[in-house]
Amino acid sequence: MGIQSWRELARTTEGEVRGTTTATRTFVLTLADNTLEGSPPTETEIISELSLDNWGNQHPALTFLGLRKVSITERFSDSPYHVQVVAEYGLVTANDLLAPIQRAAEWTFAAEPAQVPAFYYWDDEDVRRPLVNSANDYYEGLTTEEQIVRATIKKNYANFPAAQMRATNQINSGTYFGCPAHSWKVAGVNATYTIEAYNNVKHTYWATTIELLYRESLWNLRIPDIGWNFIDAASGQKRRAMVFDFQNGEWVASPNPVALDGEGAQSSAFPFIHDFRVNAEADFGGLFGTPPT
Repeated sequence: MGIQSWRELARTTEGEVRGTTTATRTFVLTLADNTLEGSPPTETEIISELSLDNWGNQHPALTFLGLRKVSITERFSDSPYHVQVVAEYGLVTANDLLAPIQRAAEWTFAAEPAQVPAFYYWDDEDVRRPLVNSANDYYEGLTTEEQIVRATIKKNYANFPAAQMRATNQINSGTYFGCPAHSWKVAGVNATYTIEAYNNVKHTYWATTIELLYRESLWNLRIPDIGWNFIDAASGQKRRAMVFDFQNGEWVASPNPVALDGEGAQSSAFPFIHDFRVNAEADFGGLFGTPPT
C-alpha cells in the first residue's frame, strides 16, 4: 500500500546575465498495486517521500537555489498507479521562509525634490543668517528647492497598527538612525487586512505601508523675528516700529517689518531666528524600527 518507488527524470535549468536562475526537477512515483483498493498516499506523504516538504530546501547541485513551488499530478500518463511531481527552485529570501507577521520589515529609500520656504542662508563662516537685504529688511515669499528622502516601510502586523496610524504627521523626538531630532516626519500609514495561506495554514494580518519623509533642514519652522511692532524695554508696552524721515524731519511708522532680538526688542543687527516645532513628537525607533544594516 502507498508509494512503491520513485525516480527522478531529466532536470532543467535556466539562467541569464543580470537575471535570475531557475531550476526544475521532475519525479515519477509508482504506487502499490492495491492503491485503488485502499487509501492512496496523501499530498503530504508524496512530498515527504521526495524530501520536498520544506520551502527553501537546497537544490542538490545548485545550492544557492531553494525550493519555491511543488505541483502534483495524479494519474500521470493516464495511469492510476503513477504520480508526477514537479519541483521548482529559485532564489529564496529569509522573509520567504517566515510566516507573515514574523517577516522583517522591507525598506526602500528614494529622493524627490520639494519647494520649501526660504527663511535663512548660510554665510561664509557656516553660520545660519536670516534672508535680509543690506538694510536688514526681510525678503518675503522666497522659496528654495530641497531634496526630500522618502522612506517606505512594508511590514505586517498581527493587530491593527493603531499606534503607527496615530503617529501620522508626527516627527522624530530623538536621533533616528543617525539623523537629528525633527528631521523625519510620518507622511502616511496605509494598512490592509489580508488573508494568506502559508505552509497550508491560513494567516490573517494587517499588511502595512508606512511612509517617512526626511528633511535635512528639519521640519521645524525657522522664522526670522521681525514685525511692525516691538516691546519697549522701559515700559514693557508694545510700540509701533518707527523710522526717521530725513526729508521731512519726522518719525513715521516703518513701512517694512523691523528686526527683533528674540525678546521683543528692536535689533540693530540681524533679526533673531525662532525655531518653532509645529508637529507632535514620537519615538520613531519604537514605532517603526530601523532599516537593516
